[in-house]
Amino acid sequence: MKTQSSTLRPIICAILAVAMTLSLAACGGGGEPSTSPSSESGYVISSSKPVGSSSGSNTSGSDSGSDSSSDAAGQQATTDIHKDMLNKMSAFYQKNDDTVGWLYVPGTTIDEPVVQGPDNDFYLRRNNLKQSDFNGCYFADCHTGTGARADISRNIVIYGHSMDDNPDGARFSQLKKYLDIDYCKENPYIYFSTPESALTWQIFAVYYTDIAFDYIDTDPDDIKYANIISEAKQRSQFIFDVDVGINDNILTLSTCTYKETTNRSNYRYVVMAKLLPAGASLTTPVKVEVNPSPKSPF
Repeated sequence: MKTQSSTLRPIICAILAVAMTLSLAACGGGGEPSTSPSSESGYVISSSKPVGSSSGSNTSGSDSGSDSSSDAAGQQATTDIHKDMLNKMSAFYQKNDDTVGWLYVPGTTIDEPVVQGPDNDFYLRRNNLKQSDFNGCYFADCHTGTGARADISRNIVIYGHSMDDNPDGARFSQLKKYLDIDYCKENPYIYFSTPESALTWQIFAVYYTDIAFDYIDTDPDDIKYANIISEAKQRSQFIFDVDVGINDNILTLSTCTYKETTNRSNYRYVVMAKLLPAGASLTTPVKVEVNPSPKSPF
């Protein structure tokens, strides 16, 4: 389900690309941004440590102004991430107007467009150029509503293949990196943006499930939505210090797992993240603990 017509998306992409360029010019290199973040764009986000970039060592002596410099670096890093995503999304839309967003997961090879077909079978064994490809691509559930921040589905569901459980494998196999607690602490944010909005998400659950758990409902009612969130946390391999409720939007990245060998088609590996407010402060590392007794589907 696309919320914008195919004729509007390239126009929106072009307008936002120009707006982003002007915004960056106003920032004046690595200095403090001259404008405050937009309530919608979410392009400028502060951070105590630059997100999406290597951390540098602290210098000795007076730390006067260090917080300001760090925040500016974090803002610039996040702005650059969203600008890069928007530019690539706009360019790819010209190749395939099924493009509804761009997905970037720091520390992985996941940095590609997200497409959406008329059903959930169309892109199952096609790449993002609609060509036959057993490895498929990243595609949004056909019922997922995308577009502006205020218009997106409660639960943005994106699928991708995982040919094995190797965290260094192809496509969504890379999501298995989140089974490492240290990796979770250092890479807590996921970027999935649409042409209309720059969106940043914080992970709150990493889990295995059987398909009997309907975690892929894109617009559940309040009771079911609360249950999805609760079940995700109970099943999560880790306990994340992230508050999530029915007034939040969540991002669901779903793929295969080979942990169960007998009926593996009935099981999935899932990473869920909460949409952060525009202008939220991003910090790393974050607080993550091992869940001593995650609810297991096996």
